[in-house]
Amino acid sequence: MKPIPFELQVTVTGNSPLELKEAAYREAERFFGASAETDVISARAEPDPSRPGAFQATIVFRQIATG
Repeated sequence: MKPIPFELQVTVTGNSPLELKEAAYREAERFFGASAETDVISARAEPDPSRPGAFQATIVFRQIATG
């Protein structure tokens, strides 16, 4: 069976770029698996209107095809 190049879009909230990145990678790991290699296709952050001082980011991941 040929692999399907799924893309995963996640939206996370945090107080810093590091928090956003860590939260996004946790979601990608949960979806693709802990040993999967992924590429970030796009990442966009903006202030979170529901939490003053916080940010929300939408990140799109794609698993790197293997074999």
